Amino acid sequence: MPVTPRPTLLPTLLLVRPQAQATQQAQRLAAAGIAALPFCVEDTVADERALSALPQQAASADWLVFVSPSCIELAWPQLAGLPLAAKLACVGRASADKLAALSGRAVLHPPHGNDSDALLALPPLQQLSGQTVLIVRGDGGRPQLGETLARRGARVRYAAVYRRVPVAADWALFDRLVAAGPSPALLITSSHSAELLFRQAGATRQRALLACRFIALHPRIAATLQQLGVARPLLAADEQALCALFSPRY
Repeated sequence: MPVTPRPTLLPTLLLVRPQAQATQQAQRLAAAGIAALPFCVEDTVADERALSALPQQAASADWLVFVSPSCIELAWPQLAGLPLAAKLACVGRASADKLAALSGRAVLHPPHGNDSDALLALPPLQQLSGQTVLIVRGDGGRPQLGETLARRGARVRYAAVYRRVPVAADWALFDRLVAAGPSPALLITSSHSAELLFRQAGATRQRALLACRFIALHPRIAATLQQLGVARPLLAADEQALCALFSPRY
């Protein structure tokens, strides 16, 4: 069935996230009639040493918890085909769907919400005495998930399989979109990316940037955007909600 053409007055959506995820998401959104382009201010670099150690760590774990799509893309190829006894969990539905497709296994994830709080509320993670939980994440991830699981009796281990590195966004693209109008919308997927975005924009593009629509994946990210001067960031916890924002009423 052909896709309904996207109204031309709706803005192009710039995806402020690592390149691999941005490219994949842009393709999915194009199928829904939404013009979206990668706009990366930071990317991920694999930690080969951590990835090499991952199979041995995973073999002794009762739970493997993946905190982002980047973790899954980097880590699962090291684990595919291994006789893992560990249960699988993800912080968000999109990550869980990705991991389930790759692993062919059930993946615990929150039915609503896409953060550590939502995952921690699930019954299987309430009593973890004597169980080993391996959290697969990026370098310097937030400590809340591991600290809470440890208080519930788990032996918490970490596999930091990548680090984040700043990259220069395509500001020439941004300038062209602003000049052509309407100003683009920007999907912000982490507070750190929001801070990098405004730092890169500098004083010369501050006004143009603040004239854009901002969409955050989480209230915490929206709060960061407000601190940076964004008046009314929108929230879209998942891709369905994101597509709804780009209906003709947007």
